[in-house]
Amino acid sequence: MSKWWKFPYSIYSIVIMFILFALVLPIYFIIKLFIPYAHQQIWVYRTNKILFLTWSAFVGFRYKIRGVELIDPKQNYIAICNHNNLADLVASAYGIQVPGKPLVKKELLKIPIIGQLFAMASVPLDRKNESARKKSLEIMKKELLQNISLIIFPEGTRNRTPQPLKEFHNGAFILSKETNVPVLPVVFTNIRNLSGTESILIRPWKIEVTHLDPVFPDKYPDMDAMKKDIYRMMWNFLVDNDNSFKEFEKL
Repeated sequence: MSKWWKFPYSIYSIVIMFILFALVLPIYFIIKLFIPYAHQQIWVYRTNKILFLTWSAFVGFRYKIRGVELIDPKQNYIAICNHNNLADLVASAYGIQVPGKPLVKKELLKIPIIGQLFAMASVPLDRKNESARKKSLEIMKKELLQNISLIIFPEGTRNRTPQPLKEFHNGAFILSKETNVPVLPVVFTNIRNLSGTESILIRPWKIEVTHLDPVFPDKYPDMDAMKKDIYRMMWNFLVDNDNSFKEFEKL
């Protein structure tokens, strides 16, 4: 698809997304008001699955999801995934097979309609100072201890480098060690073919989502060893399975 066609297609995709969000927003409010807090996320997860599947049918997206058999439905997780572009929103919301709350920047709550959804179904991250970050970390810890899963992009921001991954921040791994909740590495492959790291333009594409083996914190002496091992797992999977990184060496 040429760049000329990417623009109207992208506008069409965004308009459809906002229309669908507006239509299901009352459902989220009903969930918020009438479903016990411990069960709200599973209902939000089911609603999101229907919403994004409907959107994908309208815009021509397809999915290839692997590793679902590795997930224990009775276990909560800290799902972490690589961060490439705006398509990660769709890849994580539909592709990750864990009903987790995503960690999102507080600024996203200001977006009309979608911001309301983020406020109800995510954990806002306030990065303005150290005190605010610690408070966000405590909120995440509280969620995990209530058997709620989280979805975190450990790179923090989009990976704008040519490498498979940026350096990981410590937050997800600190939470895992402190709560004994396992980390579930999830890798999006060939997603850079859908959209550039700086672009808001997209095209129809197959979104590939792979769940790797869960990593349990009690197998590691400290947080750094755990983070290093998971980074290696995800890096090597991208080198082996993503055409954008085939020239890189495995770790």
